[in-house]
Amino acid sequence: MIITPIPPNLYAYANPNAAHEGNVAINITTENKEVSLAIQNNIDHIQKLKYQMIIVPGFTPRDITKPEGTNKKELKRLERAIKAMRKFKVPFIMVSGGNVRPPQTPNNEAYGLKQALISKFNLNESQIAIDPYARTSVTNMRNCGRFMLKHKLKRALIITSFGQNFYFGAQAISTYQKASKKTLGYKVGKFRFLSLYRTSFIPSPDVLQRSDSPLDP
Repeated sequence: MIITPIPPNLYAYANPNAAHEGNVAINITTENKEVSLAIQNNIDHIQKLKYQMIIVPGFTPRDITKPEGTNKKELKRLERAIKAMRKFKVPFIMVSGGNVRPPQTPNNEAYGLKQALISKFNLNESQIAIDPYARTSVTNMRNCGRFMLKHKLKRALIITSFGQNFYFGAQAISTYQKASKKTLGYKVGKFRFLSLYRTSFIPSPDVLQRSDSPLDP
């Protein structure tokens, strides 16, 4: 049987021109081709793993003259992600974040993080998925959840800063799920706080719904 990449329009509903690096639109079909094939070719083994993917949300640096993926805070997230990848034997990383701040920025969070994973941490294309459209912490998880469900992945490990990790994982006191319901009308999934920088994530099937956001539906 010939396996082909899962079409991005099944998990990414944004206009392709909504994500760009410099003046060039990011081709998500090309960017996620190798990792989509790698997942499908090994899905039986992957589904037996505790975590099938690591998710790293993007970060908007104050110095916009530098490319995404070069900021110290971003690199620290990636370092933690690589350590977790090795410790828990997680085969894939998904980076998420769009052209967010400041308005009209040429820098794309996910694209910059992917380039850093390749150039600084020696990962290859078949290990990295990107979501170059998310604009908030809520849509970070929604968009990654869409990718996961369409690729039959059940559970991910979120690696981020302490503050954002608390926002995701401390469900008893965090306002994250309220923000999710207010923004989207549903909770994006189940979260479990694991440590200072790690939270597990199981996406809800509700994430496959299209929203009315003009930039990231």
